[in-house]
Amino acid sequence: MGYIYIVSFGNVEDRLLLANAGNVKDIFDLDVRVSTVKADISVAYNPRRNQYHAGTILNHLSGIVYPNMVRLIALVGFDLYEEGLNFVFGEAQYGGKYAVVSTFRLQHINEEVFFERAFKESNHELGHTFGLKHCNDPYCVMSFSNTISDVDRKSRDFCPKCRRKLDYVLSYYR
Repeated sequence: MGYIYIVSFGNVEDRLLLANAGNVKDIFDLDVRVSTVKADISVAYNPRRNQYHAGTILNHLSGIVYPNMVRLIALVGFDLYEEGLNFVFGEAQYGGKYAVVSTFRLQHINEEVFFERAFKESNHELGHTFGLKHCNDPYCVMSFSNTISDVDRKSRDFCPKCRRKLDYVLSYYR
């Protein structure tokens, strides 16, 4: 039996990490471990944009391996971008082991809304690591989010079609 590891750096509250661990356990039905990472990711920082390059952070994460690790997702508190985009909520290695989610643009005065947004983006990026592509169902967690209202609209769970694909892949790890 393996674990999904949730790590953080960049000023993410432990309460969010622990709540997200419960979310990931509920949605993916795999055991979850929570940790923090001491990392110098200054190489990912772009001072012209005042943002961090998501792909560079993913490359850095690729060097982190934990015992019985199935996947690793990092929550970061700073703004992320990818070339050609103003920002990204997160990024994942499609079919790989690593994903990153930024809480920077997910903030909300209501903590419940903020946490739910973080859950949705974590589930979305982990879905990519398990081989799921973007879904046309606007309520599926795998639908593409271009704006915060897109994030708010979708569910934190998978539509029946994506759920079948995910469960097939997850059966290998259960």
